[in-house]
Amino acid sequence: HETQRIIHDAVHASDANEILVLASRQIGKSFWAASFAEEWCIRNPGGIARVLAPTLKQVQDIVNDNLNPINIDAPPGMIQRQKSSYRWQVADSELRLGALDRATVDNNRGGNAGLIICEEGGFVNSDDYAYAIKSVIRPQLLRSGGKLVHVTTPSRNPLHYIHTETMPKASLANALHQYTIYDNPQLTPEQIAKALDDAGGADSDTWRREYLAQIFRDPQSMIVPTFDRAKHVNQYMRLPTVAKYWLVMDWGGVRDKTVALIYGYDFARNKIIFVKEAVFPANTRTEIIVNRVRELEAMMPDPILSRWVDCPGQLQVDLHQSHGFEVRLPIKDDWQAGINNTQLRFARNQVEIHPDCKFLIQSLESGQYNKHRTDFERSETLGHCDALAACMYGLRMVDQAMPSDLPNISKTRYLHVKKTDSNEQIVADAIVPKAFTPGGKRFGTFKR
Repeated sequence: HETQRIIHDAVHASDANEILVLASRQIGKSFWAASFAEEWCIRNPGGIARVLAPTLKQVQDIVNDNLNPINIDAPPGMIQRQKSSYRWQVADSELRLGALDRATVDNNRGGNAGLIICEEGGFVNSDDYAYAIKSVIRPQLLRSGGKLVHVTTPSRNPLHYIHTETMPKASLANALHQYTIYDNPQLTPEQIAKALDDAGGADSDTWRREYLAQIFRDPQSMIVPTFDRAKHVNQYMRLPTVAKYWLVMDWGGVRDKTVALIYGYDFARNKIIFVKEAVFPANTRTEIIVNRVRELEAMMPDPILSRWVDCPGQLQVDLHQSHGFEVRLPIKDDWQAGINNTQLRFARNQVEIHPDCKFLIQSLESGQYNKHRTDFERSETLGHCDALAACMYGLRMVDQAMPSDLPNISKTRYLHVKKTDSNEQIVADAIVPKAFTPGGKRFGTFKR
């Protein structure tokens, strides 16, 4: 049906090597997965595709039941079950079935798969699922460069690996797709109303999780539960005419990511705005980081007033002597006070973020405390919540005093996206007279 075609096209066209499809019950995700796997086998002669489910019985029920109606009108001999009940020959390729549970997942080792679909991973123990993905599944895709597709309803566990690792990673890669019961064209309004009633109403956890594909994060575990993408991310951000700008960084060194943010204070709207970001993996050379940060700074319409950088003392000396890169330490004497200040700023709607700051947005949306609430939780995707730490430092260092030399307020600044040699998006700016912006709306494309 139409929604299955939408899922199919989205997964088929995606450049990401890991895709997450969060879908409502009864939307037909298993039928789609079986047909997509067969199509892949036909298109890729000599390849191996895998479909995995929580248990062996489930994968047999899910895949075999859905393959039968597909295979009825297949050309004779194109699709044949092999002697094993967990293998199918599809054209010149092989479709293998397996389980994700810890007891049998290692049976899926071997071979270089080009496609692996994980069905209902949200109902596998989180630690077991993490082991399956990291130790068994991803290694098979290294040489093939194939796709890993998670197709599931959200887990009952808000801290499940799919929620904390897979979802942020997919979101950053534009590879997160969510579908609710209202996207199912095969259900009538009466059937949807019955499902709503059976689930316990619109506010019930069952309805929101099973039919709206929503993930509930425990506010007690989230670092910034007051962050709301709809409120705090401005798709049409324009640079203010009266503003101050600073750079804030959390320098990761050999273990963590290094994150640099350029942010400012908009005097007219009383908003703290984050407009640019740069993210570096652990062990990135200092020279690379400094050059990239200077590139970002050079694109700003006004000078950067201070660089607030959380880094060791020796690195401060090296930055000064070897790179002429002057930095100052931010206030970080009370970790909890910094978090409280961040939560309050967002709760009072004092912060605005440009959508190109994707890593910062995802960190605010998904960053969590560790189990003892003594530190940020580490994850593959978000690191040690390094973007969130930089944001926290920046919000504590905001200077709201009005500058003495006001700029020409007859001009309006806009943001546009520019590609760099490293193929990463950078927010650039332009300044145009109001005469060229009828009604205060953007008119044309302007470059400095």
